[in-house]
Amino acid sequence: MPLAPGPTEFQNLLLAPKILSDPRGPIMELTGRYGRIWRSRTVAKGGLRDMVWLLGAEHNERVLGPAYKDDFSWFEGYSFSMEPLFGRDILFLSDDQTQLGREGAHRRRHRLLIPAFGTKLDGLYLPAMAAIIARYLDPLPLDVPVDLAATVKQVTFHVVATLLFGAEVEALPQLLHLFEQIGLGLFSLVHLAIPGLPFYRASRARKKLAGYIKDRLTIYRSGQAEPPTFLAQLLHAEGEDGERLSDETLVSEMLAFLFAGYDTTASMLTSVLVALAEQPEVLPLLREELSSLDISQVQRGQIPDPPYLDAVLAETERLFPPLTFALRGAVRDLEISGYTIRKGDRVTYSPYFTGRDPELFPEPTRFDAMRFYQKKPRPYSLLGFGGGHRPCIGKRFALLEMRLFVATLLVRFDVKFAPQQSNAVFFNPTMQRTNGYWGTLSLNRTAS
Repeated sequence: MPLAPGPTEFQNLLLAPKILSDPRGPIMELTGRYGRIWRSRTVAKGGLRDMVWLLGAEHNERVLGPAYKDDFSWFEGYSFSMEPLFGRDILFLSDDQTQLGREGAHRRRHRLLIPAFGTKLDGLYLPAMAAIIARYLDPLPLDVPVDLAATVKQVTFHVVATLLFGAEVEALPQLLHLFEQIGLGLFSLVHLAIPGLPFYRASRARKKLAGYIKDRLTIYRSGQAEPPTFLAQLLHAEGEDGERLSDETLVSEMLAFLFAGYDTTASMLTSVLVALAEQPEVLPLLREELSSLDISQVQRGQIPDPPYLDAVLAETERLFPPLTFALRGAVRDLEISGYTIRKGDRVTYSPYFTGRDPELFPEPTRFDAMRFYQKKPRPYSLLGFGGGHRPCIGKRFALLEMRLFVATLLVRFDVKFAPQQSNAVFFNPTMQRTNGYWGTLSLNRTAS
Protein backbone atom coordinates (compact mmCIF):
# COMPACT_ATOMS: atom_id res chain seq x y z
CA MET A 1 0.00 0.00 0.00
CA PRO A 2 1.23 3.57 -0.68
CA LEU A 3 2.03 6.14 1.95
CA ALA A 4 -0.60 8.80 2.60
CA PRO A 5 -0.30 12.01 0.56
CA GLY A 6 1.00 15.19 2.11
CA PRO A 7 3.22 18.26 1.81
CA THR A 8 6.73 18.11 0.39
CA GLU A 9 9.77 18.17 2.70
CA PHE A 10 10.21 21.89 2.05
CA GLN A 11 6.54 22.57 2.71
CA ASN A 12 6.81 20.60 5.95
CA LEU A 13 9.56 22.93 7.14
CA LEU A 14 7.10 25.79 6.80
CA LEU A 15 4.21 23.77 8.22
CA ALA A 16 5.75 22.69 11.55
CA PRO A 17 5.88 26.16 13.19
CA LYS A 18 2.34 26.88 11.98
CA ILE A 19 1.01 23.73 13.62
CA LEU A 20 2.78 24.60 16.87
CA SER A 21 1.61 28.22 16.93
CA ASP A 22 -2.02 27.59 15.86
CA PRO A 23 -2.88 24.16 14.43
CA ARG A 24 -6.52 24.92 13.62
CA GLY A 25 -5.98 26.48 10.18
CA PRO A 26 -3.44 23.94 8.89
CA ILE A 27 -5.60 21.00 10.01
CA MET A 28 -8.66 22.24 8.15
CA GLU A 29 -6.71 23.43 5.10
CA LEU A 30 -4.69 20.26 4.57
CA THR A 31 -7.62 17.95 5.24
CA GLY A 32 -9.54 19.86 2.59
CA ARG A 33 -6.60 19.43 0.20
CA TYR A 34 -5.60 15.80 0.81
CA GLY A 35 -8.64 14.16 2.37
CA ARG A 36 -9.15 12.53 5.76
CA ILE A 37 -5.80 10.80 5.87
CA TRP A 38 -2.59 12.70 5.11
CA ARG A 39 0.91 12.91 6.51
CA SER A 40 3.33 15.58 7.64
CA ARG A 41 6.71 15.32 9.35
CA THR A 42 7.54 15.69 13.01
CA VAL A 43 10.54 15.58 15.32
CA ALA A 44 10.99 12.32 17.22
CA LYS A 45 13.79 10.51 18.98
CA GLY A 46 16.36 9.66 16.37
CA GLY A 47 15.28 12.33 13.88
CA LEU A 48 12.26 13.12 11.72
CA ARG A 49 9.30 10.74 11.42
CA ASP A 50 6.06 10.74 9.49
CA MET A 51 3.02 12.01 11.37
CA VAL A 52 -0.12 10.54 9.83
CA TRP A 53 -3.28 12.55 10.38
CA LEU A 54 -6.40 10.38 10.71
CA LEU A 55 -9.50 12.58 10.61
CA GLY A 56 -13.19 11.90 11.19
CA ALA A 57 -15.18 9.64 13.53
CA GLU A 58 -14.27 6.43 11.68
CA HIS A 59 -10.56 7.15 12.02
CA ASN A 60 -11.03 8.28 15.63
CA GLU A 61 -12.41 4.84 16.41
CA ARG A 62 -9.51 3.23 14.52
CA VAL A 63 -7.07 5.02 16.81
CA LEU A 64 -9.01 4.98 20.08
CA GLY A 65 -11.21 1.90 19.88
CA PRO A 66 -10.51 -0.91 22.36
CA ALA A 67 -10.27 -3.40 19.48
CA TYR A 68 -7.17 -1.57 18.23
CA LYS A 69 -5.43 -0.76 21.50
CA ASP A 70 -2.43 -2.92 20.66
CA ASP A 71 -1.75 -0.99 17.44
CA PHE A 72 -0.87 2.32 19.10
CA SER A 73 1.17 3.55 22.03
CA TRP A 74 0.78 6.67 24.15
CA PHE A 75 4.45 6.46 25.06
CA GLU A 76 5.59 6.43 21.44
CA GLY A 77 3.27 9.35 20.69
CA TYR A 78 4.29 11.65 23.52
CA SER A 79 7.69 10.53 24.77
CA PHE A 80 9.61 13.19 22.83
CA SER A 81 7.57 16.04 24.31
CA MET A 82 6.49 14.79 27.75
CA GLU A 83 9.22 12.45 29.01
CA PRO A 84 11.99 15.08 29.32
CA LEU A 85 9.85 17.31 31.58
CA PHE A 86 7.40 14.95 33.27
CA GLY A 87 9.46 11.75 33.41
CA ARG A 88 8.76 8.38 31.84
CA ASP A 89 7.03 6.67 34.72
CA ILE A 90 3.67 8.48 34.60
CA LEU A 91 0.18 7.27 33.85
CA PHE A 92 0.06 9.30 30.64
CA LEU A 93 3.00 7.42 29.19
CA SER A 94 2.31 3.99 30.65
CA ASP A 95 1.23 1.46 28.06
CA ASP A 96 0.21 -2.17 28.26
CA GLN A 97 2.15 -3.29 25.19
CA THR A 98 4.69 -6.01 25.76
CA GLN A 99 6.78 -4.37 23.01
CA LEU A 100 7.65 -1.63 25.49
CA GLY A 101 8.37 -4.00 28.35
CA ARG A 102 5.63 -2.35 30.44
CA GLU A 103 2.84 -4.91 30.24
CA GLY A 104 0.03 -4.08 32.64
CA ALA A 105 1.66 -0.88 33.99
CA HIS A 106 -1.15 1.37 32.83
CA ARG A 107 -3.86 -0.99 34.08
CA ARG A 108 -2.28 -1.26 37.54
CA ARG A 109 -1.80 2.52 37.91
CA HIS A 110 -5.26 3.19 36.55
CA ARG A 111 -6.86 0.84 39.07
CA LEU A 112 -4.89 2.55 41.81
CA LEU A 113 -6.08 6.02 40.88
CA ILE A 114 -9.73 5.31 40.04
CA PRO A 115 -10.88 5.50 43.70
CA ALA A 116 -9.46 9.04 43.97
CA PHE A 117 -11.88 10.18 41.26
CA GLY A 118 -14.90 8.14 42.34
CA THR A 119 -18.32 9.44 43.32
CA LYS A 120 -17.78 8.35 46.94
CA LEU A 121 -15.38 11.28 47.39
CA ASP A 122 -17.67 13.95 45.96
CA GLY A 123 -18.63 14.90 49.50
CA LEU A 124 -15.00 15.89 50.09
CA TYR A 125 -14.17 17.40 46.72
CA LEU A 126 -17.25 19.48 45.96
CA PRO A 127 -17.26 21.64 49.12
CA ALA A 128 -13.50 22.16 48.70
CA MET A 129 -13.99 23.21 45.06
CA ALA A 130 -16.85 25.51 46.04
CA ALA A 131 -14.73 27.21 48.70
CA ILE A 132 -11.87 27.78 46.26
CA ILE A 133 -14.21 29.19 43.60
CA ALA A 134 -15.80 31.53 46.13
CA ARG A 135 -12.35 32.63 47.32
CA TYR A 136 -11.67 34.10 43.87
CA LEU A 137 -15.13 35.18 42.73
CA ASP A 138 -16.44 36.88 45.88
CA PRO A 139 -13.72 39.58 46.08
CA LEU A 140 -13.94 40.55 42.40
CA PRO A 141 -14.67 44.28 42.02
CA LEU A 142 -18.15 45.28 40.90
CA ASP A 143 -19.13 47.60 38.07
CA VAL A 144 -15.63 47.71 36.54
CA PRO A 145 -14.17 45.42 33.85
CA VAL A 146 -12.36 42.35 35.18
CA ASP A 147 -10.41 39.68 33.32
CA LEU A 148 -12.51 36.58 33.94
CA ALA A 149 -10.10 34.38 31.98
CA ALA A 150 -7.36 35.23 34.50
CA THR A 151 -9.75 34.33 37.32
CA VAL A 152 -10.51 31.00 35.62
CA LYS A 153 -6.78 30.21 35.51
CA GLN A 154 -6.33 31.03 39.18
CA VAL A 155 -9.34 28.95 40.22
CA THR A 156 -8.53 25.87 38.16
CA PHE A 157 -4.87 25.84 39.18
CA HIS A 158 -5.77 26.31 42.85
CA VAL A 159 -8.28 23.44 42.68
CA VAL A 160 -5.91 20.95 41.11
CA ALA A 161 -2.77 21.97 43.06
CA THR A 162 -4.59 21.91 46.40
CA LEU A 163 -6.55 18.71 45.86
CA LEU A 164 -3.61 16.89 44.27
CA PHE A 165 -0.71 17.68 46.58
CA GLY A 166 -1.92 20.23 49.12
CA ALA A 167 -0.16 23.32 47.79
CA GLU A 168 -0.06 26.25 50.19
CA VAL A 169 -2.20 29.21 49.17
CA GLU A 170 0.64 31.71 49.39
CA ALA A 171 2.77 29.62 47.04
CA LEU A 172 0.15 29.32 44.29
CA PRO A 173 1.06 32.40 42.18
CA GLN A 174 4.68 31.29 41.87
CA LEU A 175 3.70 27.66 41.25
CA LEU A 176 1.32 28.75 38.49
CA HIS A 177 4.08 30.80 36.86
CA LEU A 178 6.46 27.85 36.99
CA PHE A 179 3.89 25.47 35.55
CA GLU A 180 3.08 27.77 32.65
CA GLN A 181 6.81 27.91 31.86
CA ILE A 182 6.76 24.11 31.66
CA GLY A 183 3.79 24.27 29.29
CA LEU A 184 5.57 26.69 26.96
CA GLY A 185 8.52 24.32 26.67
CA LEU A 186 6.55 21.10 26.53
CA PHE A 187 6.21 20.93 22.75
CA SER A 188 9.39 22.82 21.88
CA LEU A 189 11.09 21.29 18.84
CA VAL A 190 14.55 22.15 20.21
CA HIS A 191 15.47 20.23 23.37
CA LEU A 192 18.67 22.05 24.23
CA ALA A 193 19.60 23.53 27.60
CA ILE A 194 20.55 26.90 26.12
CA PRO A 195 19.54 29.99 28.17
CA GLY A 196 16.71 31.87 26.52
CA LEU A 197 15.12 28.86 24.80
CA PRO A 198 11.66 27.68 25.98
CA PHE A 199 12.95 24.19 26.80
CA TYR A 200 15.70 25.63 29.04
CA ARG A 201 13.19 27.78 30.95
CA ALA A 202 10.82 24.82 31.20
CA SER A 203 13.56 22.57 32.61
CA ARG A 204 14.47 25.14 35.27
CA ALA A 205 10.81 25.60 36.17
CA ARG A 206 10.33 21.85 36.40
CA LYS A 207 13.24 21.55 38.82
CA LYS A 208 11.81 24.26 41.10
CA LEU A 209 8.28 22.87 41.00
CA ALA A 210 9.55 19.34 41.66
CA GLY A 211 11.49 20.66 44.65
CA TYR A 212 8.34 22.16 46.10
CA ILE A 213 6.37 18.92 45.65
CA LYS A 214 9.18 16.90 47.26
CA ASP A 215 9.06 19.25 50.25
CA ARG A 216 5.33 18.55 50.57
CA LEU A 217 6.02 14.80 50.42
CA THR A 218 8.51 15.14 53.28
CA ILE A 219 5.90 16.95 55.37
CA TYR A 220 3.32 14.23 54.77
CA ARG A 221 5.69 11.34 55.40
CA SER A 222 6.87 12.90 58.66
CA GLY A 223 3.29 13.18 59.92
CA GLN A 224 3.30 16.99 60.12
CA ALA A 225 0.16 17.14 57.94
CA GLU A 226 -2.36 14.83 56.32
CA PRO A 227 -1.93 14.43 52.55
CA PRO A 228 -4.86 15.17 50.24
CA THR A 229 -6.95 12.15 49.25
CA PHE A 230 -5.48 11.87 45.75
CA LEU A 231 -1.87 11.90 46.93
CA ALA A 232 -2.68 9.61 49.85
CA GLN A 233 -3.72 6.96 47.31
CA LEU A 234 -0.25 7.08 45.79
CA LEU A 235 1.69 7.40 49.03
CA HIS A 236 0.14 4.21 50.38
CA ALA A 237 0.31 2.26 47.13
CA GLU A 238 2.56 -0.76 46.94
CA GLY A 239 3.94 -2.47 43.88
CA GLU A 240 3.86 -6.20 43.34
CA ASP A 241 7.19 -6.45 45.16
CA GLY A 242 5.81 -4.53 48.15
CA GLU A 243 7.81 -1.39 47.44
CA ARG A 244 6.26 2.08 47.64
CA LEU A 245 6.39 4.52 44.73
CA SER A 246 9.56 6.60 44.70
CA ASP A 247 9.52 10.36 45.24
CA GLU A 248 10.54 10.91 41.62
CA THR A 249 7.60 8.81 40.40
CA LEU A 250 5.22 10.71 42.68
CA VAL A 251 6.58 14.07 41.51
CA SER A 252 6.21 13.05 37.87
CA GLU A 253 2.63 11.90 38.46
CA MET A 254 1.74 15.15 40.21
CA LEU A 255 3.17 17.23 37.36
CA ALA A 256 1.31 15.18 34.77
CA PHE A 257 -1.99 15.54 36.58
CA LEU A 258 -1.40 19.27 36.97
CA PHE A 259 -1.13 19.36 33.19
CA ALA A 260 -4.31 17.34 32.73
CA GLY A 261 -6.35 18.99 35.47
CA TYR A 262 -5.38 22.62 34.98
CA ASP A 263 -4.67 23.36 31.31
CA THR A 264 -7.66 21.60 29.76
CA THR A 265 -10.18 22.82 32.33
CA ALA A 266 -8.96 26.43 32.21
CA SER A 267 -9.13 26.43 28.42
CA MET A 268 -12.63 24.93 28.36
CA LEU A 269 -14.03 27.27 31.00
CA THR A 270 -12.70 30.33 29.20
CA SER A 271 -14.37 29.10 26.01
CA VAL A 272 -17.62 28.71 27.97
CA LEU A 273 -17.37 32.40 28.90
CA VAL A 274 -16.96 33.22 25.23
CA ALA A 275 -20.07 31.18 24.44
CA LEU A 276 -22.05 33.05 27.11
CA ALA A 277 -20.95 36.35 25.61
CA GLU A 278 -21.42 35.55 21.92
CA GLN A 279 -24.59 33.43 21.98
CA PRO A 280 -27.46 35.64 23.18
CA GLU A 281 -29.84 32.73 23.81
CA VAL A 282 -27.51 30.84 26.16
CA LEU A 283 -27.27 33.11 29.20
CA PRO A 284 -31.03 33.52 29.87
CA LEU A 285 -31.62 29.78 29.47
CA LEU A 286 -28.82 29.01 31.91
CA ARG A 287 -30.15 31.55 34.38
CA GLU A 288 -33.59 29.95 34.18
CA GLU A 289 -32.16 26.48 34.78
CA LEU A 290 -30.09 27.66 37.74
CA SER A 291 -32.77 29.95 39.21
CA SER A 292 -33.87 27.35 41.76
CA LEU A 293 -30.41 27.28 43.35
CA ASP A 294 -29.58 29.52 46.25
CA ILE A 295 -26.17 30.71 47.34
CA SER A 296 -26.00 28.32 50.31
CA GLN A 297 -26.47 25.31 48.01
CA VAL A 298 -23.73 26.53 45.71
CA GLN A 299 -21.43 27.15 48.66
CA ARG A 300 -21.84 23.51 49.68
CA GLY A 301 -21.21 22.36 46.11
CA GLN A 302 -24.71 20.91 45.87
CA ILE A 303 -25.79 21.32 42.26
CA PRO A 304 -28.34 18.84 40.86
CA ASP A 305 -27.50 17.59 37.38
CA PRO A 306 -28.19 20.58 35.10
CA PRO A 307 -29.06 19.23 31.60
CA TYR A 308 -28.85 22.55 29.75
CA LEU A 309 -25.55 23.56 31.39
CA ASP A 310 -24.15 20.13 30.53
CA ALA A 311 -25.31 20.64 26.93
CA VAL A 312 -23.56 24.03 26.83
CA LEU A 313 -20.37 22.42 28.11
CA ALA A 314 -20.59 19.67 25.49
CA GLU A 315 -21.20 22.13 22.65
CA THR A 316 -18.26 24.22 23.86
CA GLU A 317 -16.11 21.09 23.90
CA ARG A 318 -17.22 20.34 20.33
CA LEU A 319 -16.34 23.76 18.92
CA PHE A 320 -13.40 24.70 21.16
CA PRO A 321 -11.71 21.53 22.43
CA PRO A 322 -8.74 22.37 24.66
CA LEU A 323 -6.42 20.18 22.57
CA THR A 324 -6.89 20.50 18.83
CA PHE A 325 -5.09 17.21 18.16
CA ALA A 326 -3.65 14.29 20.11
CA LEU A 327 -0.84 11.87 19.36
CA ARG A 328 -0.09 8.17 19.40
CA GLY A 329 2.75 6.06 18.01
CA ALA A 330 2.31 3.07 15.70
CA VAL A 331 3.84 -0.02 17.31
CA ARG A 332 3.62 -2.15 14.13
CA ASP A 333 3.18 -1.69 10.40
CA LEU A 334 -0.49 -0.98 9.67
CA GLU A 335 -2.80 -0.48 6.71
CA ILE A 336 -5.56 2.08 7.22
CA SER A 337 -7.93 3.43 4.56
CA GLY A 338 -5.73 2.05 1.80
CA TYR A 339 -2.46 3.57 3.06
CA THR A 340 0.55 2.19 4.90
CA ILE A 341 1.52 3.46 8.34
CA ARG A 342 4.95 2.25 9.39
CA LYS A 343 6.07 1.13 12.80
CA GLY A 344 7.45 4.17 14.64
CA ASP A 345 5.31 6.71 12.75
CA ARG A 346 3.23 9.11 14.79
CA VAL A 347 -0.51 9.14 14.23
CA THR A 348 -2.83 11.91 15.29
CA TYR A 349 -6.55 12.42 15.56
CA SER A 350 -8.19 15.83 15.90
CA PRO A 351 -11.03 16.72 18.28
CA TYR A 352 -11.09 20.12 16.55
CA PHE A 353 -11.72 18.71 13.07
CA THR A 354 -14.19 16.15 14.42
CA GLY A 355 -16.26 18.83 16.12
CA ARG A 356 -16.51 20.77 12.85
CA ASP A 357 -17.17 17.79 10.61
CA PRO A 358 -20.40 18.45 8.65
CA GLU A 359 -20.93 14.70 8.33
CA LEU A 360 -21.40 14.60 12.10
CA PHE A 361 -22.80 18.04 12.87
CA PRO A 362 -25.03 19.98 10.45
CA GLU A 363 -24.07 23.66 10.32
CA PRO A 364 -20.93 22.77 12.22
CA THR A 365 -19.75 26.33 12.99
CA ARG A 366 -23.08 27.32 14.59
CA PHE A 367 -23.23 27.10 18.39
CA ASP A 368 -26.29 25.03 19.27
CA ALA A 369 -26.33 23.48 22.72
CA MET A 370 -29.55 21.63 21.90
CA ARG A 371 -27.45 19.15 19.89
CA PHE A 372 -26.53 17.64 23.25
CA TYR A 373 -29.57 18.48 25.38
CA GLN A 374 -30.36 15.24 27.19
CA LYS A 375 -28.68 13.37 24.33
CA LYS A 376 -25.53 11.29 24.26
CA PRO A 377 -23.05 12.22 21.53
CA ARG A 378 -22.38 9.74 18.76
CA PRO A 379 -19.39 7.52 19.63
CA TYR A 380 -16.01 9.06 18.79
CA SER A 381 -17.56 12.43 17.90
CA LEU A 382 -16.79 14.40 21.09
CA LEU A 383 -13.18 13.95 22.12
CA GLY A 384 -12.07 17.00 24.08
CA PHE A 385 -11.21 14.66 26.97
CA GLY A 386 -10.17 11.67 24.89
CA GLY A 387 -12.21 8.54 24.31
CA GLY A 388 -12.17 4.84 23.63
CA HIS A 389 -10.00 2.70 25.89
CA ARG A 390 -7.90 5.65 27.13
CA PRO A 391 -10.27 8.51 28.10
CA CYS A 392 -9.14 11.17 30.55
CA ILE A 393 -9.34 9.65 34.03
CA GLY A 394 -10.33 13.05 35.47
CA LYS A 395 -13.09 13.91 32.97
CA ARG A 396 -15.89 13.67 35.54
CA PHE A 397 -13.81 15.68 38.01
CA ALA A 398 -13.40 18.44 35.40
CA LEU A 399 -17.13 18.40 34.59
CA LEU A 400 -18.02 18.88 38.25
CA GLU A 401 -15.58 21.78 38.54
CA MET A 402 -16.90 23.50 35.40
CA ARG A 403 -20.52 23.05 36.48
CA LEU A 404 -19.73 24.53 39.88
CA PHE A 405 -17.80 27.51 38.50
CA VAL A 406 -20.53 28.51 36.01
CA ALA A 407 -23.30 28.02 38.58
CA THR A 408 -21.46 30.07 41.21
CA LEU A 409 -20.75 32.88 38.75
CA LEU A 410 -24.34 33.14 37.51
CA VAL A 411 -26.05 32.69 40.88
CA ARG A 412 -23.77 35.22 42.53
CA PHE A 413 -23.53 37.82 39.77
CA ASP A 414 -25.12 39.41 36.76
CA VAL A 415 -22.45 39.45 34.05
CA LYS A 416 -22.11 41.83 31.12
CA PHE A 417 -19.29 40.89 28.79
CA ALA A 418 -17.23 43.58 27.10
CA PRO A 419 -18.12 43.98 23.41
CA GLN A 420 -15.64 43.51 20.56
CA GLN A 421 -13.11 41.48 22.52
CA SER A 422 -9.89 40.25 20.97
CA ASN A 423 -10.02 36.78 19.40
CA ALA A 424 -6.23 36.35 19.60
CA VAL A 425 -5.22 32.99 21.10
CA PHE A 426 -2.06 31.06 21.84
CA PHE A 427 -1.45 27.41 22.63
CA ASN A 428 0.32 26.36 25.83
CA PRO A 429 -0.35 23.60 24.68
CA THR A 430 -4.10 24.10 25.13
CA MET A 431 -5.85 27.08 23.60
CA GLN A 432 -5.66 30.22 25.73
CA ARG A 433 -6.83 33.80 25.16
CA THR A 434 -3.91 36.16 24.55
CA ASN A 435 -5.68 39.22 25.98
CA GLY A 436 -7.92 37.50 28.49
CA TYR A 437 -11.69 37.71 28.47
CA TRP A 438 -13.37 40.65 30.15
CA GLY A 439 -16.69 41.24 31.82
CA THR A 440 -18.35 43.56 34.31
CA LEU A 441 -20.04 42.06 37.36
CA SER A 442 -22.93 43.27 39.48
CA LEU A 443 -24.62 41.44 42.33
CA ASN A 444 -27.51 39.20 41.33
CA ARG A 445 -30.36 40.76 43.31
CA THR A 446 -32.63 37.78 42.78
CA ALA A 447 -30.23 35.33 44.46
CA SER A 448 -31.44 34.16 47.85
